[in-house]
Amino acid sequence: MQPIAGLSAPGRKKSVFRADIQGLRALAVGVVVIYHFWPKVLPGGFIGVDVFFVISGFLITSHLLTKPPRRIRDVGQFWMRRVKRLLPASFLVILVSLLGVWLLAPETLWQDWGLQAIASTFYFQNWFLATSKVNYLAEADAPSPFQHFWSLSTEEQFYLVWPILIGLLVLLAIRWGKKTQPVTLTGIAFIFATSLGYSVYATATDSGVAYFSTFTRGWEFAAGALIAAFGSRAHAPKSDVLSAVAAWVGLGAIVISALTFTGEMPFPGALALLPVAGTALLILAHAKHSASPKSLLGNKVVRLVGDNSYAIYLWHWPLLILLPYTVNDFGIMVKLLTLTVTVTLAVWTQMFVETKFRTFLDISKSMSAPRFLVLGSAVLSIIAGGLYTTSGQAMKDSMDISASIQRVEESLGRDCVGPNALTEKCPNGGGVGEQFESLAPAPMAAKYDRPKVYADDCLASEGENFADRPICRYGEGDLKVALVGNSHAVQWFPAVESMAERHGWSLDTYLISRCAVNGTRQMFENEGKTEGCADYEPWVLDQLSAQGYDLIIASSRQSLPPEGYSSETGMDASRRAFSATLDSWTRTGAEVVVIADTPFPGATLDNVPDCAADNIEQLSKCSGSIKDWLPADPLADAAKSSADDRVKLVDMNDYLCSEETCYGIIGGMIAFWDHSHLSNTYAHALSPMLEQKLQSKLSNPDLFVSD
Repeated sequence: MQPIAGLSAPGRKKSVFRADIQGLRALAVGVVVIYHFWPKVLPGGFIGVDVFFVISGFLITSHLLTKPPRRIRDVGQFWMRRVKRLLPASFLVILVSLLGVWLLAPETLWQDWGLQAIASTFYFQNWFLATSKVNYLAEADAPSPFQHFWSLSTEEQFYLVWPILIGLLVLLAIRWGKKTQPVTLTGIAFIFATSLGYSVYATATDSGVAYFSTFTRGWEFAAGALIAAFGSRAHAPKSDVLSAVAAWVGLGAIVISALTFTGEMPFPGALALLPVAGTALLILAHAKHSASPKSLLGNKVVRLVGDNSYAIYLWHWPLLILLPYTVNDFGIMVKLLTLTVTVTLAVWTQMFVETKFRTFLDISKSMSAPRFLVLGSAVLSIIAGGLYTTSGQAMKDSMDISASIQRVEESLGRDCVGPNALTEKCPNGGGVGEQFESLAPAPMAAKYDRPKVYADDCLASEGENFADRPICRYGEGDLKVALVGNSHAVQWFPAVESMAERHGWSLDTYLISRCAVNGTRQMFENEGKTEGCADYEPWVLDQLSAQGYDLIIASSRQSLPPEGYSSETGMDASRRAFSATLDSWTRTGAEVVVIADTPFPGATLDNVPDCAADNIEQLSKCSGSIKDWLPADPLADAAKSSADDRVKLVDMNDYLCSEETCYGIIGGMIAFWDHSHLSNTYAHALSPMLEQKLQSKLSNPDLFVSD
């Protein structure tokens, strides 16, 4: 978010102040902030970032075309001007945020957030998020106070490359004996078209990565750059009615985008054309007509927000993330107070950091821009690295899960450890108290306490549109068992594998990320994933038929509705699809057991281990009501209503919930490794209980003969 107030138009010595651009800045930061604080009010508020990108492309290109860089030294000076304008404020916010993380956030977050602070310091946060935070396993990771630096990183990468590109285009024009304008216009248009085409493709194939990629966003900067390349006459002030109409149309496009777009839509891609085109049109119109939106965009309040938009953007997000760790109810009054603090800090930052500190860097003999860049980056890296190292050592100390289980047993007694806590063995409900002397695994380790099938790459992956369909085999027994489903079948792997080892089964896995294995077209972000998911169930049926399994164990969470339905209306359609799937599986000759879906703590919590770390003396905060936590379960409904006696339903939720409450920590064990999936430790502890229920349901006695 570039904090430049005006621009120098080509051919003019005097700076031209664009009040409408300041108004656009205010609008952009306003919709982003409202979206972050009240996402239901403005579901498409994320498009404010796209507005900023267009503005930055226009202003920077206007400046570069006025005085194009002709030497490496010119490029270096350009970069140092960006350092002086942008980094003092951003470094301050990162420093304060790191202090806030240390004082307020649970230690389970320090390692990840320390890395993100480093990524933000060096402006590659967008690529950090693109490579580590867009997969299903990261879905429950708490958003960091540095996450918003992804857009600033994208912008800084633009600033890094753009002066070189403009300089090369101008140099080519000179060498070819051509006028500068058509050459630069052609070059920028090529980048616009290429990046837009790639954005549409990447959004359709891998929307998570596409959202953060510099290459899918380059055309948005280029859209603003094109206006600058058309020349100062194109975007000069205009007083005609047509320009006024154009300005209102552009403003309307931005507002409509903010009101109607949602996070479920594929973005940026072609959808981003609406807010980008609206912004470009408004800048190009430069309307001064009395009927234009100039008075709306140029009034004092809007200008105040626009003048401080960069600092507002910097401060609002870490406050929004960190302050909830200090208050129990982050409601509307606290949010309004947070906004007041945000604006206050922004004004102070703009006044004393963006302006006065920049002046200090201009005149100081001891602290130049390059020295500030190196020193500031080093200090922030050391502090962030300290958080990471401290957290890493705590992680290392907590990874002996067997030892932690033993400590819990010594504290509670074996009859109250883990799932035993919800049985008659444990007297007086001793296993679901407010606090425990020890937890197993410790919260630091619990976040990584996952079934080994993830490390073994045994899931069909979204990143490949489910084209890679691994089958993993554990054990070589004569009795053949298949575990089928999405990640909510994966969570039962430790319990089923324990049975396979005890009874000599050959256990094969048919596992897929997110997709409910029922053959329906589900509402993924792109067609490739939708088709890949729909094709997975027929492929599984072919494998089950060919292998001749004795037992098929299935479980699933319906996280995406079938196409044409909402989450609320799609459950009947999913149940019918699962019923047909179960019928086809029984025709293979196998008995089929469906394990009912487990509670979904994500309905009220971000992450169970983080909750445990943050509420170590009040663990009831990591529990929820059955009404909130128990999800709709069309697979279980299909099994329950099946007329085929070879289809059985097993419900293990009596080891996770009492009559009214479901628990995140049970008998000293952290039951979930994220917001949705059983921890490896807790699932393993459930193995004897699961086996007991299976024995009572299944007709094949050979399955439970000891090896």
